[in-house]
This record gives sequence, structure tokens and C-alpha cells, in this order.
Amino acid sequence: MKTKKIILAIAIVSLGLGLGLGSGIAFAQNSQNAQDRLSRTNQQLDENILLKPDALVDGQYISLGDIFSGIDPQIADIAVAHAPQPGKQVVLDYRWLYGIAQRHKINWRPRTTADQVMITRASQVITMEEIQEAVEDALTQHGIKPPFTVDLSSENFQIHLPIDAQNRIDITGLDVNSRTNRFVASVTTGAQTAQRRTYRISGKYYPLSTVPVLVEPVSRGSIIRPDQVEYRDFRTERVPSGAIRDIADLIGKEVIRPANPNEPLMFRDLTSPILVRRGALVIIRLVTANMSLTARGKALENGSKGDVIRVINQSSNKTVQVEVVGENDVRALPAMSQ
Repeated sequence: MKTKKIILAIAIVSLGLGLGLGSGIAFAQNSQNAQDRLSRTNQQLDENILLKPDALVDGQYISLGDIFSGIDPQIADIAVAHAPQPGKQVVLDYRWLYGIAQRHKINWRPRTTADQVMITRASQVITMEEIQEAVEDALTQHGIKPPFTVDLSSENFQIHLPIDAQNRIDITGLDVNSRTNRFVASVTTGAQTAQRRTYRISGKYYPLSTVPVLVEPVSRGSIIRPDQVEYRDFRTERVPSGAIRDIADLIGKEVIRPANPNEPLMFRDLTSPILVRRGALVIIRLVTANMSLTARGKALENGSKGDVIRVINQSSNKTVQVEVVGENDVRALPAMSQ
């Protein structure tokens, strides 16, 4: 019995070794066959067919010609995927690209897992400035009295339209709270078309006040010239009480406090310049319908333009009242010339 068991064990071990050796040989042969097939596949690849790393598409679909260069022109226009939304991007990875190449019998395969194509959909851009103008027009039609400015909550918002879409926006809805000056606008693109889209944008409008400002720095003691001032619009709540509203109240005035450009000015910042100083020699002019006379005089007090001051007529040595019209230049009033 022991001899039979030993013989049986040897037979089993021999059979096991034989099976193992056979499996190893088969695996080596299969591996070699796979490498041969891969080698033959690489040899069959068309070196003229290359992957485009990025592409810009205009329409709704991505075609083979957007992905591969060097392919048969007859298949270049075949659509293989939907394009992203206008202005958006999508990345096609190596697995998807390889599947498309096999499906359409294109002799290309990825070289690395990093192979990809970036697809960008071309678009027309409607900027926030254009939206703001449309909202301002709608608010005016709603009854908001200009001037005013609009502040939209989404400062970086943009609308991307397809290249072939109508580049136009309409305000199709407007809810206004006149107490808080807030509103919600429905901004619609592609009205009455299949590409119609509506966006809801909120914001606030601010009434404006028009006031004169300096356009350049003016130092203390300087006289403001006409070319140094212009009108600007400010939010009404930001214009201080007592600000100068008329540009005529600035021209010819003397700056008594340093004034910054592009800011509302106060009357306390300016004064009328002294054109005639006490003790100065002046020219006295008397002009009537029938005559024009001049005389020399001496000022008894300071005076700015438009002020009535006293001067001594050096010819008659009499004191008369005159109106200051310029630097050391005064006008005798007919009623006072007596």
C-alpha cells in the first residue's frame, strides 16, 4: 500500500508541474502576441493625423475636423458631440478621443493619458455697460426722472450669445420700489426666437445732481479761470448741503482753501478777490448817454468786483461812491457823481 501511495503522489506532482509549465508557456505566448498586435497597430497609425490641442467652434456641434488634423476631408464635418454653451469650454480626454477615433476608423491613438482637446464655443458678448444702458432706458420709461445712475448687483455679469444670434437685449419686466430705489429687471435676449433667454438682474438707481468742479488742482490764493471748471454729475446724497451749483459762482473767485479737483466746492472755500485795495490809485469812469469822463482817484477802502466803495476824486478832492468793475478800475454811478 505504501508503495502505491508514493507512486500516486509522484504522478500528481508530475502532472502539476506539467500544467504549470504549460500555463507559463501559454501566458508568455499571449503576452508576446499582444505586443506584436500593439506593434502592428502602431505601424498602421497615420503619422499625418494629429490631435488639435484646442479648437474654437461657432455652431452647436463639435466635428471630427475640430478634433483631428490630417483626416479625410469627407469626414471632417461629421458631428460627434454637442458644443458647450456660447462662451464656455469643455475638455475632451484621451479615452473619449480614442473611442471616437475607433468608431470612425481614424488611425490615431493617444500617446499618453495627457492627450486632450480644449473646445471653446465662440460667442457674442453683451457687457454689463450695455445692460445698464438698457435698464436706465427702461427706468426712464417707467417714470424715473433723469438724471440718475444705475448700480447693478452683478458687476462682472456678461451674456454670451451664439455667433448667429441677434445681438439685442430687451427689458421684458421691471419691478421698482420707489421708496428704496431698488428694482429687479428681466433682461431678455433672442426675443421671439428659439434662442430666447431671460435673466433676472437686481440693482438700485441713484438720483444725480449736477454741480461745477475744478478739473485741475488750484492752490490757495489763485483766481479760478473759466478753463479750470466744468460740470459733473454726483449722486445727490453725496453732494453736501451748501455746495456751489452754478459755475458762474466759481469763475473769478479766489481760493482760500486748497481745493481738490472733481469734488463739489463749498462757498466757504472761495472768496471774491480784492481788486481795489485801500490807498491804491484808481481810474474813475463816468459814462452816460451823452458823455464819457475819466478821472484819477484814491481808494479809501478795499473792494471786490461789484462792491460799492468810497474814493477821493483827486481833481475835485471830493469823496464819491463808485462800483468796482476791475483791478483798480471803478465806475462812478450817475446818481452818485453829484
